[in-house]
Amino acid sequence: MSKRTAVIVGSTGAIGRQLMPLLEASPRFDKLVVLHHRPTPYSRTPRVDERIVDFARLPAPAAGEDIEAVFCCIGTTQKKAGSTEAFQRVDRDIPIALARWAAANGATTFVGISSVDASASARSVYLKTKGQMEAGVAGAGLGSAYILRPSLLAGGRDEFRLAERIGNRALAVIGPLMLGPVRKYRAVHTKTVAKAMLVCAERAAPGIHIVESDVIQALGAG
Repeated sequence: MSKRTAVIVGSTGAIGRQLMPLLEASPRFDKLVVLHHRPTPYSRTPRVDERIVDFARLPAPAAGEDIEAVFCCIGTTQKKAGSTEAFQRVDRDIPIALARWAAANGATTFVGISSVDASASARSVYLKTKGQMEAGVAGAGLGSAYILRPSLLAGGRDEFRLAERIGNRALAVIGPLMLGPVRKYRAVHTKTVAKAMLVCAERAAPGIHIVESDVIQALGAG
């Protein structure tokens, strides 16, 4: 008998760490597959199957796995990656490869993380890379995909990001005043994003859906 499976990449990141317990608790999935390039703390967690993989050559699912949803929470910075090219391999190339893998293996839906103001024509390397990623995911042949565009993230990270810390403090003060078109720039907590990802996976509506940060706030408010 096939098992309804959720697949997650980026399980140890700021959003992935929030998403993991939600997936573990969800009655929607019988099995949770963690794809990672090195061992994670989840390897001995019940219902979790950790697989160490090369993201340049993703392996086929195990026999009998019915892939319900694929969650992509992976992300880094140019500083941490060491170069623009290395950053793009993580934030653009891996999500696109994962989306194509999801489509090829019959996943019901794909849910990934981008950024507010992402655009393939942006001058910023970060926003341009995210925009290119979005275009690649949209062209991967998926029946259903959700691309979430959170604003600055509130919540714990492993590494210190000064610009993000300053931005979050500023937005905490002016956030309530940000209404209408600028509402999407309010800071959003990583747990809120994780909750919104699960809501999107449960909806699994046909088509490619761009979910702006204000909508993420609403979806993850529960």
